[in-house]
Amino acid sequence: MAKNLLIVESPNKIKKIQSFLNANEWKVIASVGHIRDLATWGTRLRLGLDLETMEPEYIDLKDKKEIIAKIIEEANRVDNIYLATDPDREGEAIAFHISNIIENEKAKIFRITFNEITKESVEKAISNPGELNKDLISSQEARRILDRMIGFRLSFLTNKKISARSAGRVKSSVLKMIIDRENEIEKFVPDYWWTIQGKLKKDETLINIDSEKHSQIKYKSKEEAKLVHDNLTGTFNFVERKETKRKITPPQPLEMATYLMAMYNSHSTPNASATFAAQSLYEKGLITYPRTDSKRISSKEFIDSITEYIFGNYGKENFQGVPVVKSKKNSQDAHEAIRPVDINKTPSSLLKELKINERRAYQIIWSTTMKSFMVNGENKILNDIYKDGETLFAYKHSYPIVIGFRIVDGLKEIKQLDPEDLIKIDLKNINVEDHETKPPGRYNPSSLVKLMKEVGIGRPSTYSGVTSGLIGFGYLEKKNGSLTPTSMAKEVNDLLQGSFSDIVNEKYTADMETTLDEISLGQKNSRDYLKEFWNIFEPRVEKADEEIPKKPPIYIGRKCPECKEGDLVQKRGRFGEFIACDKFPECKHSEPLIPKPKPKFVDESCPECGSKLVIREAARSKNKFIACSAFPKCNYIKPEEKTLEVLLTLGEITKEQKEIRLEKDKKRKEKEKRDNLNKKDD
Repeated sequence: MAKNLLIVESPNKIKKIQSFLNANEWKVIASVGHIRDLATWGTRLRLGLDLETMEPEYIDLKDKKEIIAKIIEEANRVDNIYLATDPDREGEAIAFHISNIIENEKAKIFRITFNEITKESVEKAISNPGELNKDLISSQEARRILDRMIGFRLSFLTNKKISARSAGRVKSSVLKMIIDRENEIEKFVPDYWWTIQGKLKKDETLINIDSEKHSQIKYKSKEEAKLVHDNLTGTFNFVERKETKRKITPPQPLEMATYLMAMYNSHSTPNASATFAAQSLYEKGLITYPRTDSKRISSKEFIDSITEYIFGNYGKENFQGVPVVKSKKNSQDAHEAIRPVDINKTPSSLLKELKINERRAYQIIWSTTMKSFMVNGENKILNDIYKDGETLFAYKHSYPIVIGFRIVDGLKEIKQLDPEDLIKIDLKNINVEDHETKPPGRYNPSSLVKLMKEVGIGRPSTYSGVTSGLIGFGYLEKKNGSLTPTSMAKEVNDLLQGSFSDIVNEKYTADMETTLDEISLGQKNSRDYLKEFWNIFEPRVEKADEEIPKKPPIYIGRKCPECKEGDLVQKRGRFGEFIACDKFPECKHSEPLIPKPKPKFVDESCPECGSKLVIREAARSKNKFIACSAFPKCNYIKPEEKTLEVLLTLGEITKEQKEIRLEKDKKRKEKEKRDNLNKKDD
């Protein structure tokens, strides 16, 4: 029987960690995340705490009963218990709750942490056990209570007054910033100007420039630009070359925010999927703990290893040394940046072991870490000046003169181009181009994380949850890669800003995060802070409840077809807007706000079950396709190529749409073929 019990959070870690330890002496089990949370009943306002003392009341999570029983059972069999939950506030709180359910009073309980899942790290942690960090526990507890206070009480208002599902401490502040940007876009008034440009080749352009400043000329009217354009001959004589140099700095090591941004910018990977991929790589022992906001790399063993790798593979001249990073004020800097555990495990060597998102994540983490230890690159920028009559044009181009860290991406030296003494361009390729200033862009998952990081809202463990939560509540929609607030989001924001603008904003929320950091360092008492906040916040909620009128129901002008007495009204529920009887709950009649369109049948039968085929529309892409009308009993879908022929004949799509979809289908099949080959290799 094992004498030692080691408890981790994720069951995915068990097999790997158990392989490092003697099975006769050690047993590894998992809590599968939190096992307890604040109660939602039995206390005033269902907040799960005594509002006089701020003493929380915790209850076991219903879906963790079997896990809790197993932890207690296994703990009763051993002499030593090692709590090895994740090395952050949440992990510390989970370890604390596990320690409180253990019934074996004779067993010794130790707290251990490791930043990477390797034999050396686990053994080192076991050899140097510590105790639970009370300050970290207090900080996590304070954050959870604040989330409960603000979330429950503001949600009470939004639900009661405008039938909106939820509000929250961080999400509502982020929503405010998104709507602030939307308001900027709506109020934006563009400026217009015109330029003259001559096309040399596909990506090479001669730009009309000022004779003194050598900057692009922006004409105030099209007529003014056209007057200059009409006097051009199309013959350009070389005048001079101006040379400058630009240093290209390598990226800094990754923390969670920059990792999420890199995954989205490179592969359009949603934050939640990118977070999952990083966690999976950590559990497989390939990268360090990912939920970090530090860019520091301090492991001597790793530094020695990457130094040797760069010397051997890229040359000593490309080695810069340990990257110098500055921790921001709102950074916890608790542990190292996200980096590979073993730099010798290259992305190409792991192709067979990893899923597609894991490969992408590891490639970004490995290459970014590698580059961060390498020297700057340098480009020479050439500005070749040409003249057509009295009008000057510039051709700006550049090439690398020092490859530096870019050698990792396979960049090679490019020969410097000599300027041509004479260039001739057909006048039809010299155009007057019109321009206008663009409004600020809407946020996407990447730029939203960047914004949250910059203003100090949220933490590495919450970035992905904020975006998915706002989409899940129906407050944001994804349109062409951007996050667009819905009408319901604007109503929620108007209500909150009308009564809580000094609380629901980015600065106040960031200050809260700073205070939570101070609690984690033992610099502030959590209970005192919670009392102070509650005594200010709750009277404001009660006042808002009295003053904010309830949104009147929207009657649609029809009687209820079920009870014949009530009137039908437009309502908002968990899954969006719908129509219901105003006699609810006596009458429970409801119907969709927008009736489902009648199916369009195709004059063909299903080859699998004989039912009629019908034209349907994909929920996300809105692409039409042909499928069996007996779905879900029959899952037949007509092949894409044949579907497009039928849809074109029926006038449901255009020729252009058909060609676009055929091209996409071709690429999809090629990708499936590559993936299948990889699976065969596995």
